[in-house]
Amino acid sequence: MNNRYGIVPVDAPGGADYPVWVIHDHRTGHLVKALPPRPEPLRFYSYDQAQRWVSANDRTLPTPEVAG
Repeated sequence: MNNRYGIVPVDAPGGADYPVWVIHDHRTGHLVKALPPRPEPLRFYSYDQAQRWVSANDRTLPTPEVAG
């Protein structure tokens, strides 16, 4: 099963000592951005929060058609 989004750990802003998670969009290859006009990625401070976002927003990617 191919999911559109993946959860990726990143360094916390300002070098803080806690985990931060961002969402990687497999379709575009980019990180999911916070709402405009903010150019930074959408951040979650717990994996569970990130997983809830993915569950609410993820759609299975269609499988590529095979020419034959």
